[in-house]
Amino acid sequence: MKEREPKWYEEARNGPFRESRFTEAAADKVIMQVRSGAPGLERAGNKLRLSFIAAAIILLLAGAGVLLQQQGLLGEGRQAGVFYQEVKTPDLTDAGLRKTAERIMQEQLGKKLPVVSLERMERINEVRIVFEDGEYTSTLRINTEIGQVTEWNMNVFYPLKEIDPQLINEAVVNLRDNGYEGNFTVTGLERSSQYSLVSNREVRTHDVLLGKEGRIDYENGIYAGATINLNRNEVSEEVIQKSDRALKLLRGEREDHLYQITRGLAAKWDVIILKYGEDENGPSTVIMDYATHEILHVQDNSLHIEESYDSKIHGEQDTKILTMDNAKLQSSAAVIADELFGIRLEDYTVVNKMIGNILFESPSGDSRIYAAYNDEGVFYAMVRQITTP
Repeated sequence: MKEREPKWYEEARNGPFRESRFTEAAADKVIMQVRSGAPGLERAGNKLRLSFIAAAIILLLAGAGVLLQQQGLLGEGRQAGVFYQEVKTPDLTDAGLRKTAERIMQEQLGKKLPVVSLERMERINEVRIVFEDGEYTSTLRINTEIGQVTEWNMNVFYPLKEIDPQLINEAVVNLRDNGYEGNFTVTGLERSSQYSLVSNREVRTHDVLLGKEGRIDYENGIYAGATINLNRNEVSEEVIQKSDRALKLLRGEREDHLYQITRGLAAKWDVIILKYGEDENGPSTVIMDYATHEILHVQDNSLHIEESYDSKIHGEQDTKILTMDNAKLQSSAAVIADELFGIRLEDYTVVNKMIGNILFESPSGDSRIYAAYNDEGVFYAMVRQITTP
Protein backbone atom coordinates (compact mmCIF):
# COMPACT_ATOMS: atom_id res chain seq x y z
CA MET A 1 0.00 0.00 0.00
CA LYS A 2 1.35 3.40 -0.89
CA GLU A 3 2.28 5.42 2.20
CA ARG A 4 -0.30 8.14 2.70
CA GLU A 5 -0.20 8.51 6.44
CA PRO A 6 1.07 11.70 7.93
CA LYS A 7 4.50 11.20 9.45
CA TRP A 8 3.26 12.31 12.79
CA TYR A 9 1.72 8.92 13.46
CA GLU A 10 3.59 6.49 13.65
CA GLU A 11 2.54 6.06 14.11
CA ALA A 12 4.40 3.51 16.45
CA ARG A 13 6.62 3.42 13.95
CA ASN A 14 9.92 4.69 12.55
CA GLY A 15 9.52 8.42 12.42
CA PRO A 16 12.26 11.00 12.38
CA PHE A 17 13.30 9.97 15.88
CA ARG A 18 14.69 6.54 16.66
CA GLU A 19 13.13 4.25 19.20
CA SER A 20 15.53 4.90 22.07
CA ARG A 21 15.75 8.60 21.35
CA PHE A 22 13.23 11.34 20.82
CA THR A 23 10.66 9.18 19.07
CA GLU A 24 7.67 10.51 17.21
CA ALA A 25 5.41 9.45 20.03
CA ALA A 26 6.49 11.97 22.68
CA ALA A 27 6.29 15.25 20.92
CA ASP A 28 2.82 14.41 19.69
CA LYS A 29 1.48 14.37 23.23
CA VAL A 30 3.39 17.51 24.08
CA ILE A 31 1.87 19.55 21.28
CA MET A 32 -1.62 18.33 22.10
CA GLN A 33 -0.98 19.20 25.74
CA VAL A 34 0.20 22.65 24.73
CA ARG A 35 -3.24 23.22 23.30
CA SER A 36 -5.25 21.40 25.94
CA GLY A 37 -3.35 22.11 29.15
CA ALA A 38 -3.45 18.40 29.96
CA PRO A 39 -0.94 16.82 32.37
CA GLY A 40 2.54 16.63 30.93
CA LEU A 41 5.18 14.05 30.23
CA GLU A 42 5.52 10.90 32.24
CA ARG A 43 7.76 11.07 35.27
CA ALA A 44 10.81 8.96 36.05
CA GLY A 45 10.19 5.24 35.75
CA ASN A 46 8.07 5.62 32.66
CA LYS A 47 9.40 5.71 29.12
CA LEU A 48 9.42 9.12 27.49
CA ARG A 49 8.14 7.90 24.18
CA LEU A 50 5.74 10.01 22.18
CA SER A 51 4.90 9.84 18.40
CA PHE A 52 5.88 13.01 16.57
CA ILE A 53 4.98 15.02 13.56
CA ALA A 54 7.21 14.82 10.55
CA ALA A 55 5.60 15.46 7.20
CA ALA A 56 2.21 16.49 8.45
CA ILE A 57 0.95 16.87 12.03
CA ILE A 58 -0.43 15.30 15.12
CA LEU A 59 -2.81 12.42 14.76
CA LEU A 60 -4.89 11.98 17.86
CA LEU A 61 -5.07 8.31 18.67
CA ALA A 62 -8.51 8.95 20.03
CA GLY A 63 -10.67 6.13 21.20
CA ALA A 64 -7.99 3.46 20.87
CA GLY A 65 -9.24 0.21 22.31
CA VAL A 66 -12.79 1.44 22.86
CA LEU A 67 -15.56 -0.93 21.89
CA LEU A 68 -17.42 0.75 19.06
CA GLN A 69 -20.25 -0.05 16.70
CA GLN A 70 -21.52 2.45 14.19
CA GLN A 71 -22.62 3.01 10.62
CA GLY A 72 -19.94 2.18 8.09
CA LEU A 73 -18.49 3.77 5.02
CA LEU A 74 -21.06 2.12 2.82
CA GLY A 75 -23.90 2.49 5.29
CA GLU A 76 -23.14 -1.00 6.66
CA GLY A 77 -22.32 -1.87 10.25
CA ARG A 78 -18.59 -1.91 11.04
CA GLN A 79 -16.80 -2.39 14.30
CA ALA A 80 -13.63 -1.44 16.08
CA GLY A 81 -12.81 -2.81 19.47
CA VAL A 82 -12.57 -6.26 20.98
CA PHE A 83 -12.71 -8.98 18.32
CA TYR A 84 -14.74 -12.06 19.21
CA GLN A 85 -14.43 -15.11 16.98
CA GLU A 86 -17.21 -17.56 16.29
CA VAL A 87 -17.04 -20.90 18.03
CA LYS A 88 -18.00 -23.62 15.56
CA THR A 89 -16.42 -26.44 13.64
CA PRO A 90 -14.00 -24.73 11.23
CA ASP A 91 -13.30 -25.69 7.63
CA LEU A 92 -9.51 -26.08 7.61
CA THR A 93 -9.13 -26.69 3.90
CA ASP A 94 -7.55 -24.01 1.74
CA ALA A 95 -10.98 -23.07 0.44
CA GLY A 96 -12.42 -22.92 3.94
CA LEU A 97 -9.59 -20.80 5.33
CA ARG A 98 -9.86 -18.48 2.36
CA LYS A 99 -13.59 -18.13 3.00
CA THR A 100 -12.89 -17.25 6.65
CA ALA A 101 -10.41 -14.56 5.56
CA GLU A 102 -12.88 -13.14 3.04
CA ARG A 103 -15.61 -13.00 5.70
CA ILE A 104 -13.37 -11.07 8.08
CA MET A 105 -12.38 -8.69 5.31
CA GLN A 106 -16.00 -8.08 4.39
CA GLU A 107 -16.87 -7.39 8.02
CA GLN A 108 -13.95 -5.02 8.61
CA LEU A 109 -13.53 -3.28 5.26
CA GLY A 110 -16.94 -3.58 3.68
CA LYS A 111 -15.51 -5.25 0.55
CA LYS A 112 -13.32 -8.12 -0.55
CA LEU A 113 -10.08 -7.79 -2.49
CA PRO A 114 -8.76 -10.39 -4.96
CA VAL A 115 -6.64 -13.18 -3.43
CA VAL A 116 -3.08 -13.26 -4.76
CA SER A 117 -1.56 -15.97 -2.55
CA LEU A 118 -2.28 -18.55 0.14
CA GLU A 119 0.76 -19.93 1.94
CA ARG A 120 0.66 -22.63 4.59
CA MET A 121 3.41 -22.26 7.18
CA GLU A 122 3.43 -25.76 8.62
CA ARG A 123 6.15 -25.08 11.19
CA ILE A 124 3.94 -22.64 13.09
CA ASN A 125 0.57 -24.13 12.04
CA GLU A 126 -0.61 -20.99 10.27
CA VAL A 127 -1.70 -19.94 6.84
CA ARG A 128 -0.90 -16.53 5.37
CA ILE A 129 -3.44 -15.21 2.90
CA VAL A 130 -2.66 -12.12 0.85
CA PHE A 131 -5.25 -9.98 -0.94
CA GLU A 132 -4.36 -7.19 -3.32
CA ASP A 133 -6.08 -4.45 -5.27
CA GLY A 134 -3.59 -2.25 -7.08
CA GLU A 135 -1.33 -0.69 -4.46
CA TYR A 136 -3.56 -1.81 -1.58
CA THR A 137 -2.50 -5.06 0.06
CA SER A 138 -4.13 -6.97 2.90
CA THR A 139 -2.68 -9.89 4.83
CA LEU A 140 -4.46 -12.27 7.22
CA ARG A 141 -3.03 -15.16 9.25
CA ILE A 142 -5.13 -18.05 10.50
CA ASN A 143 -4.26 -20.96 12.76
CA THR A 144 -4.57 -24.11 10.63
CA GLU A 145 -5.37 -26.40 13.58
CA ILE A 146 -8.39 -24.59 15.02
CA GLY A 147 -9.25 -22.03 12.34
CA GLN A 148 -8.65 -19.05 14.65
CA VAL A 149 -7.69 -15.75 13.04
CA THR A 150 -4.44 -14.65 14.70
CA GLU A 151 -3.55 -11.45 12.87
CA TRP A 152 -4.49 -9.12 10.06
CA ASN A 153 -3.38 -5.91 8.43
CA MET A 154 -5.94 -4.85 5.84
CA ASN A 155 -6.05 -1.79 3.58
CA VAL A 156 -8.58 -0.65 1.03
CA PHE A 157 -9.56 2.38 -1.04
CA TYR A 158 -13.09 3.70 -1.56
CA PRO A 159 -13.91 6.02 -4.45
CA LEU A 160 -16.17 8.95 -3.68
CA LYS A 161 -19.35 7.15 -4.79
CA GLU A 162 -18.84 4.40 -2.19
CA ILE A 163 -18.34 6.69 0.82
CA ASP A 164 -21.19 7.22 3.23
CA PRO A 165 -22.30 10.88 2.70
CA GLN A 166 -23.00 11.13 6.42
CA LEU A 167 -19.31 10.56 7.15
CA ILE A 168 -18.33 13.34 4.76
CA ASN A 169 -20.87 15.74 6.23
CA GLU A 170 -19.70 14.97 9.75
CA ALA A 171 -16.07 15.51 8.79
CA VAL A 172 -16.81 18.88 7.21
CA VAL A 173 -18.75 19.96 10.32
CA ASN A 174 -15.78 18.99 12.49
CA LEU A 175 -13.49 21.06 10.31
CA ARG A 176 -15.76 24.06 10.64
CA ASP A 177 -16.00 23.59 14.41
CA ASN A 178 -12.20 23.54 14.60
CA GLY A 179 -11.88 26.86 12.81
CA TYR A 180 -11.30 25.86 9.18
CA GLU A 181 -13.12 28.23 6.84
CA GLY A 182 -12.05 26.88 3.45
CA ASN A 183 -13.61 24.24 1.25
CA PHE A 184 -12.77 20.55 1.55
CA THR A 185 -13.51 18.46 -1.52
CA VAL A 186 -13.44 14.74 -0.73
CA THR A 187 -11.98 12.61 -3.54
CA GLY A 188 -11.69 9.23 -1.84
CA LEU A 189 -11.16 7.33 1.38
CA GLU A 190 -8.47 4.98 2.60
CA ARG A 191 -9.31 2.53 5.34
CA SER A 192 -6.97 0.28 7.29
CA SER A 193 -7.74 -2.29 9.97
CA GLN A 194 -5.27 -4.07 12.24
CA TYR A 195 -5.67 -6.91 14.72
CA SER A 196 -3.28 -9.16 16.63
CA LEU A 197 -4.26 -12.01 18.91
CA VAL A 198 -0.80 -12.03 20.53
CA SER A 199 -0.48 -8.36 21.49
CA ASN A 200 -4.14 -7.66 22.17
CA ARG A 201 -7.61 -8.61 21.06
CA GLU A 202 -8.60 -5.19 19.84
CA VAL A 203 -9.34 -4.13 16.30
CA ARG A 204 -7.73 -0.83 15.36
CA THR A 205 -9.16 1.07 12.43
CA HIS A 206 -7.90 4.17 10.66
CA ASP A 207 -9.94 6.06 8.08
CA VAL A 208 -8.51 8.86 5.97
CA LEU A 209 -10.77 11.08 3.91
CA LEU A 210 -8.59 12.33 1.07
CA GLY A 211 -9.25 15.65 -0.58
CA LYS A 212 -7.72 18.26 -2.83
CA GLU A 213 -7.09 20.41 0.23
CA GLY A 214 -5.59 17.74 2.49
CA ARG A 215 -6.83 14.87 4.63
CA ILE A 216 -9.17 14.19 7.54
CA ASP A 217 -8.37 11.36 9.96
CA TYR A 218 -10.57 9.06 12.02
CA GLU A 219 -9.30 6.59 14.61
CA ASN A 220 -11.60 3.73 15.54
CA GLY A 221 -14.47 5.66 13.99
CA ILE A 222 -13.79 8.79 16.04
CA TYR A 223 -12.76 12.09 14.44
CA ALA A 224 -9.08 12.67 15.21
CA GLY A 225 -8.03 15.75 13.27
CA ALA A 226 -7.14 17.10 9.87
CA THR A 227 -4.10 18.13 7.88
CA ILE A 228 -4.65 20.98 5.42
CA ASN A 229 -2.13 21.74 2.69
CA LEU A 230 -0.95 25.35 2.56
CA ASN A 231 0.73 27.18 -0.29
CA ARG A 232 3.69 29.33 0.59
CA ASN A 233 1.69 32.46 -0.25
CA GLU A 234 -0.88 31.44 2.38
CA VAL A 235 1.57 32.08 5.22
CA SER A 236 3.35 35.33 5.96
CA GLU A 237 7.02 35.93 5.28
CA GLU A 238 7.34 36.43 9.04
CA VAL A 239 6.36 32.79 9.58
CA ILE A 240 8.97 31.57 7.09
CA GLN A 241 11.69 33.73 8.59
CA LYS A 242 10.82 32.71 12.14
CA SER A 243 10.94 29.05 11.15
CA ASP A 244 14.31 29.47 9.41
CA ARG A 245 15.74 31.22 12.47
CA ALA A 246 14.52 28.42 14.73
CA LEU A 247 16.31 25.81 12.66
CA LYS A 248 19.52 27.85 12.57
CA LEU A 249 19.49 28.04 16.35
CA LEU A 250 19.43 24.28 16.42
CA ARG A 251 21.88 23.40 13.66
CA GLY A 252 23.77 26.50 12.55
CA GLU A 253 23.71 28.14 9.15
CA ARG A 254 23.02 25.09 7.00
CA GLU A 255 19.97 25.58 4.82
CA ASP A 256 17.44 23.07 3.51
CA HIS A 257 14.70 23.33 0.94
CA LEU A 258 11.29 24.18 2.43
CA TYR A 259 9.39 21.21 1.04
CA GLN A 260 5.94 21.46 2.58
CA ILE A 261 3.71 23.68 4.73
CA THR A 262 0.60 22.25 6.34
CA ARG A 263 -1.92 23.20 8.97
CA GLY A 264 -2.88 20.63 11.58
CA LEU A 265 -6.07 21.20 13.48
CA ALA A 266 -8.46 19.43 15.81
CA ALA A 267 -10.59 20.31 18.82
CA LYS A 268 -7.68 21.34 21.05
CA TRP A 269 -4.88 22.35 18.73
CA ASP A 270 -4.22 24.39 15.62
CA VAL A 271 -0.67 24.52 14.31
CA ILE A 272 1.47 25.27 11.27
CA ILE A 273 3.98 22.58 10.29
CA LEU A 274 6.92 23.46 8.07
CA LYS A 275 8.84 20.52 6.65
CA TYR A 276 12.34 20.88 5.20
CA GLY A 277 14.18 18.51 2.88
CA GLU A 278 13.81 16.98 -0.56
CA ASP A 279 10.59 15.11 0.17
CA GLU A 280 8.07 14.35 2.93
CA ASN A 281 10.75 12.35 4.74
CA GLY A 282 13.04 15.36 5.07
CA PRO A 283 14.97 15.67 8.33
CA SER A 284 13.79 19.02 9.64
CA THR A 285 10.48 20.19 11.04
CA VAL A 286 9.27 23.36 12.72
CA ILE A 287 5.86 23.59 14.35
CA MET A 288 4.26 26.78 15.59
CA ASP A 289 0.90 27.92 16.89
CA TYR A 290 -1.36 28.85 14.00
CA ALA A 291 -2.75 32.00 15.59
CA THR A 292 0.21 33.39 17.56
CA HIS A 293 3.12 31.90 15.55
CA GLU A 294 4.70 30.85 18.84
CA ILE A 295 7.34 28.17 18.25
CA LEU A 296 6.24 24.86 19.77
CA HIS A 297 8.73 22.41 18.31
CA VAL A 298 11.90 22.37 16.25
CA GLN A 299 13.89 19.36 15.08
CA ASP A 300 16.68 18.42 12.72
CA ASN A 301 16.99 14.69 12.65
CA SER A 302 20.16 14.82 10.56
CA LEU A 303 21.91 15.74 13.83
CA HIS A 304 20.85 12.43 15.34
CA ILE A 305 23.69 9.90 15.48
CA GLU A 306 22.63 6.37 14.59
CA GLU A 307 23.20 3.73 17.20
CA SER A 308 25.60 0.94 16.39
CA TYR A 309 24.24 -2.50 15.58
CA ASP A 310 27.07 -3.92 17.67
CA SER A 311 25.55 -4.51 21.11
CA LYS A 312 28.79 -3.66 22.91
CA ILE A 313 29.24 -0.36 21.07
CA HIS A 314 25.53 0.36 21.45
CA GLY A 315 25.82 -0.13 25.19
CA GLU A 316 28.81 2.16 25.34
CA GLN A 317 26.88 4.83 23.45
CA ASP A 318 23.96 4.59 25.86
CA THR A 319 26.25 4.71 28.88
CA LYS A 320 27.98 7.79 27.50
CA ILE A 321 24.65 9.54 26.99
CA LEU A 322 23.27 8.61 30.40
CA THR A 323 26.37 9.79 32.23
CA MET A 324 26.49 13.22 30.57
CA ASP A 325 26.47 15.98 33.17
CA ASN A 326 23.01 17.50 33.62
CA ALA A 327 24.40 20.97 34.28
CA LYS A 328 26.40 20.92 31.05
CA LEU A 329 23.40 19.67 29.11
CA GLN A 330 21.25 22.40 30.61
CA SER A 331 23.82 25.04 29.73
CA SER A 332 24.01 23.80 26.12
CA ALA A 333 20.24 23.59 25.84
CA ALA A 334 19.84 27.11 27.21
CA VAL A 335 21.80 28.58 24.30
CA ILE A 336 19.04 27.32 22.02
CA ALA A 337 15.95 27.33 24.24
CA ASP A 338 16.34 30.83 25.67
CA GLU A 339 16.22 32.49 22.28
CA LEU A 340 13.89 29.94 20.71
CA PHE A 341 11.21 30.16 23.38
CA GLY A 342 12.01 33.45 25.14
CA ILE A 343 12.77 31.84 28.51
CA ARG A 344 15.63 31.45 31.04
CA LEU A 345 16.36 27.74 31.00
CA GLU A 346 18.96 28.14 33.75
CA ASP A 347 16.05 28.79 36.15
CA TYR A 348 14.45 25.48 35.20
CA THR A 349 14.97 22.15 36.98
CA VAL A 350 15.79 18.81 35.41
CA VAL A 351 12.82 16.61 36.30
CA ASN A 352 13.44 13.64 34.06
CA LYS A 353 16.26 12.15 32.05
CA MET A 354 16.29 9.10 29.84
CA ILE A 355 18.69 7.92 27.15
CA GLY A 356 19.01 10.91 24.84
CA ASN A 357 16.03 12.75 26.34
CA ILE A 358 15.89 15.38 29.06
CA LEU A 359 12.96 17.30 30.54
CA PHE A 360 13.26 20.73 32.18
CA GLU A 361 10.51 22.34 34.26
CA SER A 362 10.07 25.99 35.25
CA PRO A 363 9.93 26.96 38.97
CA SER A 364 6.17 27.54 38.71
CA GLY A 365 5.62 24.26 36.89
CA ASP A 366 3.69 25.93 34.09
CA SER A 367 6.37 25.53 31.42
CA ARG A 368 8.42 22.53 30.35
CA ILE A 369 11.13 22.05 27.76
CA TYR A 370 11.52 18.56 26.37
CA ALA A 371 14.76 18.06 24.46
CA ALA A 372 16.57 15.31 22.59
CA TYR A 373 20.35 15.07 22.18
CA ASN A 374 22.85 12.72 20.56
CA ASP A 375 25.86 10.99 22.08
CA GLU A 376 28.01 14.05 21.42
CA GLY A 377 25.68 16.16 23.56
CA VAL A 378 24.31 17.99 20.52
CA PHE A 379 20.58 18.80 20.72
CA TYR A 380 18.53 17.90 17.67
CA ALA A 381 14.97 18.48 18.88
CA MET A 382 13.16 20.71 21.38
CA VAL A 383 9.53 21.03 22.36
CA ARG A 384 7.99 23.61 24.63
CA GLN A 385 4.98 22.64 26.68
CA ILE A 386 2.88 25.20 28.50
CA THR A 387 0.54 23.79 31.12
CA THR A 388 -2.52 25.47 32.59
CA PRO A 389 -4.27 24.78 35.90
